[in-house]
Amino acid sequence: MAPEHDDAIGASKHALRAELRQRRREHAAALADDDATAERTQAVADRLAWWAMVRGAGVAAAYASYGDEPSTSALLEALRASSLRVLLPIMGAGGALEWSPYNGIEDLQPNDRGVPEPHGPRYAPRALEGVDLIIVPALAVDADGYRLGQGAGYYDRALPRLRPDVPIIALLHDGEVLPAGAIPHDAHDVPVTHVCTPTGGLTAVGTHREQ
Repeated sequence: MAPEHDDAIGASKHALRAELRQRRREHAAALADDDATAERTQAVADRLAWWAMVRGAGVAAAYASYGDEPSTSALLEALRASSLRVLLPIMGAGGALEWSPYNGIEDLQPNDRGVPEPHGPRYAPRALEGVDLIIVPALAVDADGYRLGQGAGYYDRALPRLRPDVPIIALLHDGEVLPAGAIPHDAHDVPVTHVCTPTGGLTAVGTHREQ
C-alpha cells in the first residue's frame, strides 16, 4: 500500500525537487571537465567499503546509479571486494522494490525507465529485513536526516522494512546537504542516518549527528 501524503507537503516537495534537479544538471555539466572526479568517486567508494567492513556488515543494499546521480560503479565493486554480499533493487509491481544480488557491472541491464538492474535471482521486498546497511539515492538530505527522492515512492515503501539499527546512507554530490528543516516531510518518512559526499565524506545526520 502506498503511504498517504499531505497535499501541501507534496506540493512543497514537488517544487523543491524541480529546483534540486536543475542544480544537479548544472553540477553534472561542471563535473564533465573536472579531472579529479574519478579520484574523488573512488575515495568515497573506499571509505564506505572500509566503514562497512569495520562495522562487521555481511549484507549491504545499494543501487546502480544512472543519469546525473553520483556514480556508484566504484562503490559496488569496492563493497564486493570487501566480501560483502550486495543486493540491488529491482522495480517490482505496485511500486515495491524487489532485490537481486550484484554480480558485477557487466550483469546490469537498464529497465524500461533506463535504470540499471541486475538479472540474477529475484527476492521479495522483505529481503531488506536481512541487510546490515543500505545506501540510498537522494536529490538532497537536510541536517535532520530527511531525504528527498525522485518522487516515485519506492524507498518510502522499502525503508520501513529495515531493522532499527541499520545505517541508512544517502550518497550525494557536494552542496546537496541542506540546513535542518529544509526538506518538507510526511509523518511516515524514514530519515537517513548518514550522508556521504565527495569532499565531506561520511557524516552522521539527524539524531545521529553527535555520535
